[in-house]
Amino acid sequence: MMPGPGGGGPPHAFGLEVVQNRYRSTSDTGMAVVLRVTARSAAAAVATPAPTSAAVVVLVDCSSSMGYPPAKMTAAKQATRAAIDSIRDGSSFAIVAGTDTTRMVYPERATMAVAGDSARAAAKQATGHLYDGGGTAMGGWLRLADQLLAPYPQSVRHVVLLTDGRNEHETPEYLEEVLTSCAGNFVCDARGIGEDWDHRQLLRITSVLRGTAEAIGHVDDLAADFRSIMDRAMGKRVPDLRIRLTTAPGVRLRSLRQETPTLADLTEHATVLDERTSEFYTGSWTGEESRDFLVDLAIGHRYDGDRPPLDEDLRAARVDLLTAGERCADPKPILLRWTDDPVAPTRIEPLVARHLGQEELGEAVAAGCDALEAGDREAAETQFGLAVGLAERLGDTEILHRLAGLVHITGDSDHPVRLRDDWTRSALLRAAMSSVMAGSGAQWDARQPRPEPPKRTGPDQVCPCGRISPPTALACESCQRPFDGTGSGDGTGSGDGTGSGNGTASGNGTGSGEGAA
Repeated sequence: MMPGPGGGGPPHAFGLEVVQNRYRSTSDTGMAVVLRVTARSAAAAVATPAPTSAAVVVLVDCSSSMGYPPAKMTAAKQATRAAIDSIRDGSSFAIVAGTDTTRMVYPERATMAVAGDSARAAAKQATGHLYDGGGTAMGGWLRLADQLLAPYPQSVRHVVLLTDGRNEHETPEYLEEVLTSCAGNFVCDARGIGEDWDHRQLLRITSVLRGTAEAIGHVDDLAADFRSIMDRAMGKRVPDLRIRLTTAPGVRLRSLRQETPTLADLTEHATVLDERTSEFYTGSWTGEESRDFLVDLAIGHRYDGDRPPLDEDLRAARVDLLTAGERCADPKPILLRWTDDPVAPTRIEPLVARHLGQEELGEAVAAGCDALEAGDREAAETQFGLAVGLAERLGDTEILHRLAGLVHITGDSDHPVRLRDDWTRSALLRAAMSSVMAGSGAQWDARQPRPEPPKRTGPDQVCPCGRISPPTALACESCQRPFDGTGSGDGTGSGDGTGSGNGTASGNGTGSGEGAA
């Protein structure tokens, strides 16, 4: 393994903090670590001249279904005009109508206009050419956006996609091909309107393209939402921040997930530089922003003797932050210390525990929505009951609010929720989009202290597998059994008891050297 930390460096535009429990038992094979990345506005202003150039494309679904009821197309035009008004002078922009083909609305040919009073006025007038007729092929829309944005590699590149339907006029394989080719090129925020779109498709698009997805509950809310999206895009100062992880020999990176402001697995589209080094695209950043990322490492030991060196800090991995290929923060180590202490390795950092719980909450919400859509009421109630319990323990009031549109909370420990007889598909879509939310405190002002995880008092929690966790832990780090709040596991977990990490491995991790550190 690499030696422990050392060195220093000048202040940079980003701060990097590693939150972990470095102590590991010699039987452990996994380790969960949180990376907290914070943009430093003062340094960012020096590093990136203001205002940062921007290039944006608005993709408006103009399929036949957008005309029924007519209020949807009317709202789409109003929202597009609101977005145009928010585009900063000098920014490049284009408006595209999407059906089973693509059609330039403004400018008339496949290029970008430069924002100014006359261009904005002409673009708003051109929204009169948004009309319904045709099918839905989102891959084609995104491919055109990628072509329009390609000449602006140094700009903040952003796409807004609005749809009311399903991607039925191209194959899923083609959409995946387009997403792979677009990954790392621009950020895409997607919005669904009406009740006939597929939440899985929008979540897939925004997961790969590092944006947000949301259900618009009422057409009258669309213009304000578009204006908010464009205001955020205009506020971006760093076009592209990448996390580079270099593991020590024998340590393997299983996954890296963004935990705030939204949940997203970054592992799939990592850029593998060599067998131990990978880079992860995180999208564009404002000058005052903070995000957490959860790293899942496979660890082990392989030495000539039977035991590794004990009570010595070793570097399991190094973390670098880069913009435009240049380091923008002091690198930080992820440390590992083998120990015979029976207690030290069992403790989970509260922030790590919270993010593990938030991922479990998101999975329960998604599973409940899928079951409800498939007509399996029993499975839906089971998953929503689990979600409500986790949301209450995490203090996630936004997800509880959205789930209230689907279930009644009974207070019965055996059947904690009951499906509402009057649930609607609109409520289902709003709940489904909340599966990638990172808690009520996700959207926070970086100038204010980050909210701390809810505190649970009481003794340490002891899992049946033998691991000890703090009172704040939602699940055992070793076997992933959820805690029932009484100081012990509930016995329902599916862990194998092998101490194999945090259970977030996605099977497509990068690097090599499984269990051989």
